[in-house]
Amino acid sequence: MNTKKVFLLSYDIYLFSGIRSFLPNLVLVDSGTFVSDSDILMPQYNSCLLIIDNRVPFCIIQKWLQRNSSQFIYVNSVVLTMSKSKCINRGCENSESVNAKVSCNSLVSVLKTKLMSNVQGGAPSTLGCVDRFHLSDFEQEMIYASFTKMGLEEFCKANSLTPKSLYRYRDKITHRLSFDNFNETIIYLSRNGFLAERWGAHDKKTSQTMTEGIFDSNEANRLTLALKNDEIVPYFQPIVGSKGELCGVEVLARWPSGHNYAISQREFIPLAESSGQINDLTSYLMNKVASHLNHDITWQGQSFFVAFNVSPSNLSNPVFYWECLNFLELTESLPIKLMIEITENQTLVVTPAIKELIRSLRNRGVLFALDDFGTGYANLCCLNELELDVIKIDKIFIKGIHAEDQTLPMLESIINLAGILGLRTVAEGVEYACQREWLIAHKVDFLQGYYFMPPMALAEFHRYMQQYGSAAIGSAWRRKRLNSDPMQVERCRSL
Repeated sequence: MNTKKVFLLSYDIYLFSGIRSFLPNLVLVDSGTFVSDSDILMPQYNSCLLIIDNRVPFCIIQKWLQRNSSQFIYVNSVVLTMSKSKCINRGCENSESVNAKVSCNSLVSVLKTKLMSNVQGGAPSTLGCVDRFHLSDFEQEMIYASFTKMGLEEFCKANSLTPKSLYRYRDKITHRLSFDNFNETIIYLSRNGFLAERWGAHDKKTSQTMTEGIFDSNEANRLTLALKNDEIVPYFQPIVGSKGELCGVEVLARWPSGHNYAISQREFIPLAESSGQINDLTSYLMNKVASHLNHDITWQGQSFFVAFNVSPSNLSNPVFYWECLNFLELTESLPIKLMIEITENQTLVVTPAIKELIRSLRNRGVLFALDDFGTGYANLCCLNELELDVIKIDKIFIKGIHAEDQTLPMLESIINLAGILGLRTVAEGVEYACQREWLIAHKVDFLQGYYFMPPMALAEFHRYMQQYGSAAIGSAWRRKRLNSDPMQVERCRSL
C-alpha cells in the first residue's frame, strides 16, 4: 500500500486541479496562503512527494519545508518546469525536473512513477544551493542606492566610491547567483525576500517625495479592498490601422461604484500612486487581462499588441520585470505582443537600471511606447536615452485638426521626428473624419479614439473581435452613427 503523501505547491492550484483524480493522496497547496499563524496538524507519514511549480519563489519552498519537514522522515521533490526564466526558477537545481508542457497523460505517468518509487532521500537542506546566499549590509545599501540618482550620489560620497565601483559590486552579486544580468538578480532578490523589508521603506519614502499633499487613508483602504475583491475592471480600447483593421488594444481600468457609474483611472490612479498601491494595481491588471485573453476571448486569427500604462515608479520597481515575464508566460500561446506605455504623471529619471530593464524586455519581444508625447515631462532626451518603439501623440495636437488640408507645423514636426528615429506613431483622441484623413495622409501608423471605438468592457470587446472579419463595415457603421449624432461623441467620451 502506498503511504506517501503528495503535495503540489503552486500559486495557480486551479491549473492542476484536473490531475487530482489520477494521483492518490494529492494535496494542492496555494503558495500564497499556506503560511498562517496557526499550526496545521497532519498525520505522520514516512515520506512525501513535493511537486514544485518552478514559478514559486524559492523562499516559499523553504518556508513550506521548514513548516512541514517534521511530519515526514523523507521528502522527495520533483520540479514542474513551467517557466524557463532563470531569475524565476532558481533554487531547485538539485531536484528532478519534469516538463509541465507535455500532455496531461505523460505528466501524470511521470508523477505516478515518482510517487510509487521507493527511493528515499531529498533532504530539505539539499534542495538547492542558493539557500545559503545572503547579502551584506553594504551590498543591500548599495542596491537601494543604485535605483535613485540622488541616493547613488550620496552613497558614493559616504563610502568614497565612484559609480563605476558600484557596478563592479553589482556584477559580483550577479556572478555569485550565476545570472546573466543585474535585472535578473534584482528580480530574484526581491521575490525571495532579500530586499523586502528595506525596499518597502524605500518605496514609501520615494512615494512621499513624488507626491504633494496627503492622500485619504479611507479611500486608500477602499482601493485595497477593491483589488482584493476583484472590483477593478479592465476596459479595452482598440488601436486601428489606416484601413480600420485592429492592430492593438490599450488596457484601461474602471472602478464600478453603482448606478451604472464607473470611476475612471484618471480619478483613482493618483490615489494608487500616492498610497503606494500602483505596483499592486499594475500586477492585478496584467494578470486579469492575461486570464481574459486566455479564457474569455474566441480567437479568429487576429494578432495585435496589448498596451498597459506604466508609471515611472513601476519601472523603478524591480518586481515589475517579473510581472512582465509572467504575462509573457501566461500568453505565450496567443498571437499578441505586450506593449508598455510609459506615462508622464511623474518626472521620468532615466537610471541605468531602467535602461537595462527596458533593454532586457525588448530582447524578449516587449514593445515600449512613450505616452502623451509633446506634453508634461517628455522631451528629446527621453527619446535619445531610452530604447523605444512607439510614440503616442497627445490628443491636444489632434484636436487642432479641423480640415484635411490643414497645415500644422508642430504636429508635422513630431511625425517627421518619429520617422527619422525609426519609431512608430499612434495618434490619440481621434474623433472626426477630417482628423482621420489628415493623419492617414501624413503617414501616422496607428489611430485611437472615439471615432472608432470608446473603451469597452470585456463582453463588448469580445463581440468587437468576433466581427473583426467585417472590420471595414463595422468601422463605417460606427463612423456614420457618430457623425449623424454629434451628442453621441459626448456620451461616448463620458464612459
